[in-house]
Amino acid sequence: MKPFEPMHTQALQALHTEKNQPIFETILALVAPRADEITTFFYRELLNNEKAIRFLNNDLVKHRLRITLAKWLCDVLTYQSTKEDLRKSYLYQREIGKIHARIDLPMSLVDHAMSLVKWQVALTLKASHLQRDELADAIILSGQIFDLALAVIDESYEHDLMINEKNAESLKMHVSSQNLAFDYARLCTSLSEWMRNLLLLVAQNKFDPSVQGTIRRSNFGLWVSHKAHLFLAGRKELNSLVIQLDNIDEDMRLLAICLLEENTITLEEVLSHLNDHISTTIWILNCLAKDTIEEENGRDPLTHLFNRRYLETVMRHETRYSLENGILFGCVMVDIDFFKNVNDTYGHDNGDKVLLQLAEILAQQVRAGDFVFRLGGEEFLIILADVQTSAIKSVAEKIRAVVEKFQFKLSDNVSLPLTISIGTAIHDGHPDFKNTIKLADMALYEAKESGRNRVVEATQVPLTYAVKNV
Repeated sequence: MKPFEPMHTQALQALHTEKNQPIFETILALVAPRADEITTFFYRELLNNEKAIRFLNNDLVKHRLRITLAKWLCDVLTYQSTKEDLRKSYLYQREIGKIHARIDLPMSLVDHAMSLVKWQVALTLKASHLQRDELADAIILSGQIFDLALAVIDESYEHDLMINEKNAESLKMHVSSQNLAFDYARLCTSLSEWMRNLLLLVAQNKFDPSVQGTIRRSNFGLWVSHKAHLFLAGRKELNSLVIQLDNIDEDMRLLAICLLEENTITLEEVLSHLNDHISTTIWILNCLAKDTIEEENGRDPLTHLFNRRYLETVMRHETRYSLENGILFGCVMVDIDFFKNVNDTYGHDNGDKVLLQLAEILAQQVRAGDFVFRLGGEEFLIILADVQTSAIKSVAEKIRAVVEKFQFKLSDNVSLPLTISIGTAIHDGHPDFKNTIKLADMALYEAKESGRNRVVEATQVPLTYAVKNV
């Protein structure tokens, strides 16, 4: 995090001028006596919002935040006479944004909350003794103050959210697919043992609802509640497992009723439902284990290069880094010439051998900071990080020449010469990374149409942002 953003420095300094000091003092003098009243209104309105209730409906939070909000309101409306005071004010707003991100408070609620505060402050100023011009100046300045505070809070919120998402992706990438598949298999075994133990306790009349009355503290329950979201976010299986967890817990509640009280539901019916839910859960976990092995944590099973799963994550990072730092990156699209003939003549097993050997060549020809993806079939994509405009074609040409000289080893000691066509594009400042990929793909198409076994650079407009080391 940059300690003091120049943009916000200028914006804060533009507001906190000697000319505006009397207006700051007037606003604060009128608003400070009503800070508690405004805070009370603020919480009353937000507690009518269903989305806000879970963040505010807590006595400790309500009392603590009531004091904190009143203090914030006065602080943000106080004239700051020195750069150090401005810096502290800026960092205070950033800290608020970080807290909002940490508790996962929707930004729409923050925006709504700020609008409530602005509204009450404007009403306070309107009801004052201020003359027309003084009132206009006070309302305009207070609005600018709140808008700037919200901008800093929003930026800090998005920054922390981006870091959290990046770390979540990193966590997924560092957990091997084999280990994750093993966890799924272990959970299946754990569930089966849990069910057997439960049936034994029921048969021996030793079932105690206060001890065994929930599955949420079992290995499976703890995993679903605390770990599953890290690896299954956005997947329908996560919702299915949560539903099954609820179903099993409901079965446990009914089981306790059957054993302790007279009930219309029989023990056999409850145990039958429980067994069905356990069986469904085990089936979901087995499917996840199979899918995880096939995905191999975002790598192509044949070549072990990255597959499309992480392409967007990588491209988003490179685009953001390029725009923020003026450092170029390039896309190199690679396609094997006449690859269909290899499969038709030598069979798909030999086609796979060719793909594997080409993947090894591509991986050897790039640096540690570059990325190589297999997009599917015989098509590959290389992302060259921090590359000069003049260097991207040289790298591509070197790869093309290495492949042209290489003898691909097939079965029965057969060697086969092959060539590749390549299209290249440099990130041109467009914020949508798909634009760069599209340019490289169009250049690849031109390379194949113009004779194959060649490198074609995309036709691009001049770069739209300042770059370094080009």
